[in-house]
Amino acid sequence: MKLFLFILLQLSSPLEKFQQLLDSIQNDNEIQTGVVAASIRSTQTGEYKIQFNARKSVNSASTLKLVSTASAFSVLGPNYRYQTFVEYDGMIADSVLKGNIYIRGTGDPSLGSSRVGLDFQQVINLFAKKIKEFGIKRIEGFIIGDGSIFPDNSIANSWVWGDIGNYYGAGVSGLNINENLYEIHFKPGKSLNEDAPVLRLSPMLPNITCINKVKTGERGSGDNVIVYNTPFSNTIISEGTVPIGPSDFVVKGSLPDPAYFLAFYVQRKFQELQGEVTNEVISYQNFKARFKDSPKQRNLILSYDSPTISTLAQHCNFQSINLYADAFLKTVGYTLSKDASFEAGVKAEKFLWAQKGVDLQGFMIRDGSGLSPSGVLTANNLVDILFMMRRDSAFNDFYASIPVVGITGTVQNLAKGSKAVGNVRAKSGSISNTRAFSGYYTANNGELMSFAFIINRYSDGADRKVRRYLEEMVKLMIEL
Repeated sequence: MKLFLFILLQLSSPLEKFQQLLDSIQNDNEIQTGVVAASIRSTQTGEYKIQFNARKSVNSASTLKLVSTASAFSVLGPNYRYQTFVEYDGMIADSVLKGNIYIRGTGDPSLGSSRVGLDFQQVINLFAKKIKEFGIKRIEGFIIGDGSIFPDNSIANSWVWGDIGNYYGAGVSGLNINENLYEIHFKPGKSLNEDAPVLRLSPMLPNITCINKVKTGERGSGDNVIVYNTPFSNTIISEGTVPIGPSDFVVKGSLPDPAYFLAFYVQRKFQELQGEVTNEVISYQNFKARFKDSPKQRNLILSYDSPTISTLAQHCNFQSINLYADAFLKTVGYTLSKDASFEAGVKAEKFLWAQKGVDLQGFMIRDGSGLSPSGVLTANNLVDILFMMRRDSAFNDFYASIPVVGITGTVQNLAKGSKAVGNVRAKSGSISNTRAFSGYYTANNGELMSFAFIINRYSDGADRKVRRYLEEMVKLMIEL
């Protein structure tokens, strides 16, 4: 069978070869119960070169980030910047503020990230220092993290319980910090199944109880820890294994309340600078519940800008950062409807692309990152949005935000030694039993093509085989 397929491919045209490859993949014993979906479309003529199960709704995994970043470029523009404000209410007299300090976010997912701008500690230092320099030495009130521009429910209802406590399942607050993650440092034991105690949390999480059930696993087994928590929870549970060998093994978890966390550290730094605060930090939700009178006028101390959407989108697509993609979805929703829920973001993106003429039949997403297993779209949905984005004034910035096959991002090791290297820009995607690639490439005739390849619901244990198949598709499409 393999010899027959090899001979057939040698005798066929590039288009026939590609079709035969798709047929053979779909008929593979470990894939035949799932769906192979492929679509290739010229961004110049609009002609579809390939459509294979292209109207079947399948999981997109992280290729959905292309839709989120494209939407952000189209609605917000490449030069859009998030702003974070340090404000106060009440009166200042003799260096005493009789009122409160507010750190108010607008959804910036990069605040305090080590990737861009000021890192976590630098942001904390800046905010505390600016409060002190404003002439405030004593605060007779609270320091409050205000992320209320986004709903309190920071996670999508369709996310998996085992994901949301881990760093890649971090919820999106109106006030994010340090990409809403922290590190758990474990000390693996010297034998299998021995307890692996927690050495420390970094940064330390205030008022959190950590229940650790992690054991020691085989050498080289990697991170097999699941962290469980929910938004605003005071308890973190960790289960699974860490490998024998390292004296300090790091696992990343998601912050249950990033706005409170940021306020806590700003207050601590302010006190280190010899400032006084009469009250302990409380969450914005508790503050509102305790003080139900009408909102007081706030005055500006500091406005801090994020990098541009162009910069953030490149990090989102190159490093596949769920938090950034979901923040873009919520921001687009808020911009178009003043509602920053996941549902409003999805509705806004559907409105945007429908207005541009995209056929959205089968487009039933649940978030901006592709983390939701119930979110689906079609291969045609993806290539059609990419086709329409080619006509957007922000296209060049969007195109530059997509990793280059064989060179950058999560596809830097893909298709090495082939014509695809440097000629394809692609976003990868992977969740349980789904692998995908989508993006653009330049055909032999110079046309810029949009493409989407998704293999969905294949058998357990077939990940490597599926990736090889997808890699072969990426290599072969260059010849079309």
